[in-house]
Amino acid sequence: MKNYYYLSYLLALFIISSCGGGGGGSTSEPDQPDPDPTPNSSVPSCSDYSSIENTQYCSFTIGGITREFYIYVPSTYSEYITPVPILFSLHGGGDYAEYNMQYSGFKEHADDDTFILIYPQGAIYEDKGTTGWNHEEGGIDDVAFIESIIDWTGDNYNVQLNEVYVSGFSNGGFMTYHLACNLSAKVAAIAPVAGLMGNSTYDTCSPIHPTPLAHIHGQQDDVIFITGADYYRPLEDNGNTAGVISYWQDYNQCSTFSEEPVYDNDQEVIGALKKWTNCSNNTEINYWIMFNQGHEWDEGDKDGSGSFDTSQTIWSFLKQFDLNGLKN
Repeated sequence: MKNYYYLSYLLALFIISSCGGGGGGSTSEPDQPDPDPTPNSSVPSCSDYSSIENTQYCSFTIGGITREFYIYVPSTYSEYITPVPILFSLHGGGDYAEYNMQYSGFKEHADDDTFILIYPQGAIYEDKGTTGWNHEEGGIDDVAFIESIIDWTGDNYNVQLNEVYVSGFSNGGFMTYHLACNLSAKVAAIAPVAGLMGNSTYDTCSPIHPTPLAHIHGQQDDVIFITGADYYRPLEDNGNTAGVISYWQDYNQCSTFSEEPVYDNDQEVIGALKKWTNCSNNTEINYWIMFNQGHEWDEGDKDGSGSFDTSQTIWSFLKQFDLNGLKN
């Protein structure tokens, strides 16, 4: 199994207190290519990103600050084919979009199924000294940032705007839920990993359509506890606090629950897949609890012998849905 452990002890303490967390690889800031022309514009300006083929680095000014993202357009894309979906992949706290491109594993699925991949970069919060996503009230408006990218992509690429999906790790998972609550008109389905709903997101959540949800969480996660904390909700009801799944099960009006084991390639049980089905618009809630997994994004081994493939699991779920629910 290839595991990614993201946080030093001090960073973990900070992230828990800020209700987010998670990163991938090094926490030093990567070198950024210079966009051409100047980024001081409300319209993204992009340049080739030489490290990954078919990728561009883009930046623009919104809310008085410069924001950045990477966009991967597979070679199978064309202006003359059926419009393609968009998948956003959000990095964790203290992390960078460049590293998320490496560990998230979505690129090969974009090549196979032809969709556009977008890796936004979280802002640097001066009071915290690290990158992250704002899923609280006030401060940097990350919802407007993501919405602007969606609108720009729709104007410039042959995309299906009712098939916009968001996945995110840790603090990016918190932001994924926040977008489902606050950008529901443009987000078809979500897939958070090791991130839950902050109290502010939970208390103010106002989606406008039943929302398919795939959630993956390690039972041994000691950074974002599956049982919740003072600043965020548990995944499932814990006896004192209503959980994230209960919120979406109620909102989506799901009536049927089932559970099945998750096996590795040696047929050992490594987790549980829990499902809520018979939901409005034929949406579903699928959530995986991985028994021995910590705070990590597990892509398995490259030879196919790994225990769990996070990106494949997520994409296989998301691509079934659009803004109207299960595709025909």
